[in-house]
Amino acid sequence: MEEEKHVIELDDAVEREGLEHLSRIEADLEEIKRRTPSPRHALVNGLFQGAGALVGGVIAIVILGWALSLFGLIPGLGTLTHALQDASSHFNPR
Repeated sequence: MEEEKHVIELDDAVEREGLEHLSRIEADLEEIKRRTPSPRHALVNGLFQGAGALVGGVIAIVILGWALSLFGLIPGLGTLTHALQDASSHFNPR
C-alpha cells in the first residue's frame, strides 16, 4: 500500500511538472506569435530589403567602376566619364 501511494505521488509530481512545462511552451508560443509580423508586413519588409540590396549593389558597382577608371583599368570608361563631366558642366556652369 505504501508503494502504491509513493507511485501515485510520483505520478502527480510528473503530471504537475508536465503541465508547468506545457504552460511555459504556450507562453513562448504566444510570444513568438506576438513578435511575428503579418504576411503583409513581411512582404513589405522583403520588398524594401530587395530594393535596398539592388540600390546598394548598383552604387557599389558604380564606385568600383569609377575607381578602376581612375587607374585606367577599364578602357573607354574614362572617355565616358569626361563626356559626362563636360555635359554636367555645360548644364551647371561654375
